[in-house]
Formats: sequence, structure tokens, C-alpha cells
Amino acid sequence: MSRISRSPLAGFAALFLVAGTLAAAEAPKPRVAILEFKNKTEGYAWSWYRAGEAAQDMFVTELVKRGSFRVMERERLEAILEEKNLHLSGDIDPKTAVKLGKMIGVEYLIVGAVTELGVADRNVNVPTYLFGGRVPSVDVRSQKMDAALDARAFSTTTGEIVWADTANESTSDSSVYVAGAGGGVEDHRKLDRLLRPVVMKLADSLGRAKISTSGLGGASDASGVAGKIAKVVGSTLYVNVGSEAGVKEGDEFTVVRPGEVIKDPDTGEVLGANESTVGRVRITAVVGPRLSKAAAVSGTVYKVGDVLKN
Repeated sequence: MSRISRSPLAGFAALFLVAGTLAAAEAPKPRVAILEFKNKTEGYAWSWYRAGEAAQDMFVTELVKRGSFRVMERERLEAILEEKNLHLSGDIDPKTAVKLGKMIGVEYLIVGAVTELGVADRNVNVPTYLFGGRVPSVDVRSQKMDAALDARAFSTTTGEIVWADTANESTSDSSVYVAGAGGGVEDHRKLDRLLRPVVMKLADSLGRAKISTSGLGGASDASGVAGKIAKVVGSTLYVNVGSEAGVKEGDEFTVVRPGEVIKDPDTGEVLGANESTVGRVRITAVVGPRLSKAAAVSGTVYKVGDVLKN
């Protein structure tokens, strides 16, 4: 029986490959929210298509599939906006982006618009009487639809536009009738078939932009916020960070409670908030990628929403 030998070099290569894969899987992902796309098309009443809402849903799906972003679900975003009595879509200014980002806890807001959505109909008809009835009538019809989306990403830290792009796509169908007989395709779902590839192009473009992230929480988060208390059960505190943020059993954090919001008297911009120190906690178990258990080291009365800081 022959013996298979493996070189040490091959073993090290495999080890580095596994390590690289794990590092990629645990790499911090930017936190983003996608607003409904605004309709900026003219000439047709396309509102009944709900193209902006469809584009928003498709963008969420495409970014989640790629696995490079943490995306707030549309229903959750709409619930927060409704609670704050805000109605946002399409165009927003940098100050609004910063305020909304802090409110919903994302690093980037993705906004966009349906900038092109139109149909061109073509019809060539040759009636039989033009040739004295010697040749059959001919009727050729075609329809072409074009769609384009423009999108951009705002940093909710600086208000800067960190990515912007446009994408477009077109599709067509046709039919031919000779002497009244014939057929073809008349696709009433052209818009649905157009939007998906356009959104996919934008999602690919955003992925290539490689926008930065301050982190997902834990001790290395550049923002200083390690996480938040998500639930309190007796003496056990559940926090919304875990292995994905590099949290480890034994890590300790100071817990503060946000107080009154402080605003700029001229612009109304939120500058920060008063904070009161609640105590200090220690991680007792890492339960999952975004969940850990903690226990109080000092302090006694902890609440959902209390902030863990480095």
C-alpha cells in the first residue's frame, strides 16, 4: 500500500487559506439603510407601478445577498420614520442624513431616484388594399421600455457623499401579423424585468466602492460605542454584540444612559446628549454573532437601550 506524504508548505498554505476565510467572514460590515427611491420621470404616470418602492426592496435584497453590508429592513426603517413623523425619499440634504443616521443607528444612508422610465411604441401596417388585394396585409408592432436609476450613499458621520452611480437597462417585445394571422410577445411585466438588473448593477458598484466602517461594536469600535443592552432578565443582561464584533468572555465595558438631547440653537442639528454613568458590566458568554450575555460588575438598575462604551 502506497503512503501519501504531504509537505509542510501545503499544510501552512491550507492553514492560511482557512484563516483568511474566517477573517473575511468576520470582517466588519458597514451598517446601511435604503430609502424609497423617488420618482423623477416625466411624461407618463408611472406611480401605479410603485417603481420606487420596488427598487428599494430589490436593493435591500441584493445587498443582503452579497453579505458585505448590514442592512436595516424596510419595515423597521418605515416604523422608525413613522414614529418620528418623518417622510423621506429620494433627495435629502447632508444635515438630514447625519441626523437620521444617528437616530436609526446606521453609518450610511442610500438614497436614489427613478430617473428614466419610458416606452416607445412602433407600428408598421401595410393594408392589403394598397396592392389591389394581391398581397396579404402586414402588421408589425414593437414596444421598447427603458429604465434608469441614480443612487448615492451619504455618510451619516460627515454628511459626505461617499458613492454615487447610475445604471440603466432596456428591453423590447414585438409581434407580426400577416393577413390577420400571427403573433408575438406583449410583455406586461417589462418594468419588473428591467428594475432587477438595474438594481443589481448599482449593488455591484456599491460593493466595489468598499466604503469604510467604524466597526460593529466591541472593544475595537472606532466610535467608542461597544453595544447596547437589548434585554434584561433578572441579573442577566443581553447585549446586541457578539462574535461578529470580536467580543470575548471577560471583556468589561462602562454603561451609560443617554439623557437630554443637545441641539445647535441655530441649525437644530443634534450635537449630542447628556449621559449618566449607570455602572460597569462584564461579558459572561458570547451567544452568537450579535448577542452576548453580561453581568453587572457595579451598578444595579440597568435598562434596555443603555449604552456600553469602551
